[in-house]
Amino acid sequence: MKKRYEELLLSVKRDGIDKLIEFIRNSDFYTAPASTRFHGAKEGGLLEHSLNVYECLNNKWSNTTWVNAIGGIGIDDDTITIVALLHDLCKIYYYTTEMRNVK
Repeated sequence: MKKRYEELLLSVKRDGIDKLIEFIRNSDFYTAPASTRFHGAKEGGLLEHSLNVYECLNNKWSNTTWVNAIGGIGIDDDTITIVALLHDLCKIYYYTTEMRNVK
């Protein structure tokens, strides 16, 4: 999944994408959960969820009926990739693991 995620981001032709990927590599993005109780509540869930959102949005984007319904003419593939893959970037370093003594 990590390889696929980085390949998709590297396809984006925007300045600084290489620096962003380096930041992501050095963060907990690839191991973090997407949530604590809902979708992706597991190690690596944030990465998996982001790729799932990309696949869903990309599939919708190839459907002209859907694109016309939202007035999305003129939005490029880079924008779709950025929106989908980076929509939860704010969750980097958000969740922590705690150990508790259970009696």
